[in-house]
Amino acid sequence: MSDLYPYALGFARYRQLLGEDFARLRALAPGALGRPVPECDGWTGRDVVVHTAQVYLHKVESIRRREMPQPWPPEGLGDRDPLELIDEAHARLVDELDAHEPGDPAWTWWPQDQTVGFWVRRMAHETSVHRRDVESAVAEATPVAEDLAVDGIDELLLLMLAGDWTGDEVPTASGSAVVLESGGRVWQVRLLPDRVDVAREQDGGAAAKVSGEPGDVLLWLWGRGPQPQTDGDSAVVTELRERLALATR
Repeated sequence: MSDLYPYALGFARYRQLLGEDFARLRALAPGALGRPVPECDGWTGRDVVVHTAQVYLHKVESIRRREMPQPWPPEGLGDRDPLELIDEAHARLVDELDAHEPGDPAWTWWPQDQTVGFWVRRMAHETSVHRRDVESAVAEATPVAEDLAVDGIDELLLLMLAGDWTGDEVPTASGSAVVLESGGRVWQVRLLPDRVDVAREQDGGAAAKVSGEPGDVLLWLWGRGPQPQTDGDSAVVTELRERLALATR
């Protein structure tokens, strides 16, 4: 796994963080259900809880069937009591993950990694971000674990931004590069009309730089939290956020 994901954590660490972040999400969920989530336009805490449950169950089926579950979500799933649904979904997810070795086969959307371990990692990140969403609904934010955040930046840039499956071309793309520095790591992102190139090193010529604590940079990349420290061309920084929004919608 380290060749694909050089900043990846051990699977035991992902499982630990998934458990801790879910416990925090679940503890705050009852008070968040009817409240707006400030950084997810139009969503309430209930929307976050139901979405997270649907994601968990989708991954259960992705592992169990070894193919993409279709159609999704099943009819009526979103009409259930959200707290009962999230409890059931989380229990089924952890049972499925813990019944397998990380190297066991599973369907994933990332062609280079068709293993259960992909979903262990992905669900740790998913839970961390949505824990933050529920926290924001009740104004009780806590930081993302630094080691998870560094790996999360790498995942978002390399797998989702550079690996964008939408097929969207952006004719107005500037072709400029943005450097991100966080947690002692560096990424360079070049915004091209037909693709986004991401490297885990800087080769010079960047128009802008984004830097800050890993959790702050990660949440901003996901459209949550304030913009970190930036230097250089602010228009290119905005362009980066807009391209991320396309890749993660």
